[in-house]
Amino acid sequence: MKRKRLTAALWAMLFAVLSVLFASAENAPEWADAEETVIGETPEVTSATESAPAWADVTLNSRGFLDEGEYVLEDAENGHWMFVNGTLRIQIERTFETPEKIRKKDAEQTFNCFTTEIWCDTEAGELPVTLWADPDAPGNINKTKTVADIAAEQGAVFAASTDLFTARIQEKRTGIVIRNGEILYDGKNRHRAGSRPPYDTLAIYDDGHIDSFVPADRRAEEYLAEGAVQVYTFGPVLVRNGEIPEEIARKYDRNLNPMHAFGMIAPGHYIDVMCEGRMKSLNGSTGVNIETMARIMKEKGCSIAVNLDGGDTAVIAFMGKQLNMVGKKINGKVTGTAGRQTCEVMAFGVRR
Repeated sequence: MKRKRLTAALWAMLFAVLSVLFASAENAPEWADAEETVIGETPEVTSATESAPAWADVTLNSRGFLDEGEYVLEDAENGHWMFVNGTLRIQIERTFETPEKIRKKDAEQTFNCFTTEIWCDTEAGELPVTLWADPDAPGNINKTKTVADIAAEQGAVFAASTDLFTARIQEKRTGIVIRNGEILYDGKNRHRAGSRPPYDTLAIYDDGHIDSFVPADRRAEEYLAEGAVQVYTFGPVLVRNGEIPEEIARKYDRNLNPMHAFGMIAPGHYIDVMCEGRMKSLNGSTGVNIETMARIMKEKGCSIAVNLDGGDTAVIAFMGKQLNMVGKKINGKVTGTAGRQTCEVMAFGVRR
C-alpha cells in the first residue's frame, strides 16, 4: 500500500508540472517565438539605426537615413551637429570629459571631446575620400590650407586631418600612402616599438571595413588588390578585435596632448574622436595620453581603431567650419587657432 500511495503522489506532481508548462506556453510573450540566439554568434549589423538622437528634429527611415532630401543641424552652443541624407548620416557631440586616473602618477586629464559617429551606405558607394588643398595635383605637399578651408572649398560635410605624411616625405620616411585608390608611396619605414608614430596603417576598403598593418607586413600593391581605397599611416593601433593591445599601457608615454583617432564599429559604421589639449588655461582641456585615448575608442564600441596625427595637426570641420580649437601660445597667452595647415583631409559627404 505504501508503494501505491507513493506512485499516485508522483503522478499528481507530474500532472501539476505539466499543467503549469502548458499554461505558460499559452501566455508566452511574442518574443518567445523568436529564433534562438547562439551565445558567441555575431548578430547581424545594420548600416544605421532607426532613431535619431533626442536633440535632432528629424525622422529617419528603417535604414537610419532619409528617403529624400537632407537634414542639417548646427548647434555649437549645445555641442550638437548632424547631417543625414539618403546614403550618409553624421552625428557629432561635444562633451567635457574628466576620466579617472589609470595610474596614480598620471597627470589629471580634462578635455573637450568631439565624437563623430558616421554611417555610410557602402553599397551605394558612400565612402570617405581624400581631398587635396591642390585638387589638380594630388600628393602636392607644397600647397597647404586649413582643414576647414579645404572642406568649404570642395563641399565636404565632414573633414578631418590625417597623418601629416608631408613631414615624413621631407624626412624620406614615408610609410604606406594610398589615396583614392592610387599608390603615392610604398615605404617600409617603422620606428622602434613605443615611439610615435610607429607607422601602423589605417586602411579603409571599398566594402567599408578597415584594418591595420605594419608596413613590413604588407606592400602597397597588396592593399590595392584587397580593395583598399585609403591607407593613412601613423599609429599606434589603439583597439584590435575589440580589445586594447597590451603594448599600449606598457610601451607608450603618459604625456598629455591633443589627440585624434578613427575607428570602426562595423563596416560602414565609423567613430572619429578628437580630444582638445594644451589649453587648460583657456577652456580646461589638458589633452589625453595614449592609453586613455585607447580606452575611449574601446568604450565607443570600436572593433578596431588607429591613432592619427595629433597636436597642432588635429582638426575636424563640419560644413566647412572648424569645430575644435588648437591651442597656441602667443605673447605668453594661450589662444585657440585653426591649427597647422595641411595638403589633404579625409572627408565624408563631398557635395560638389
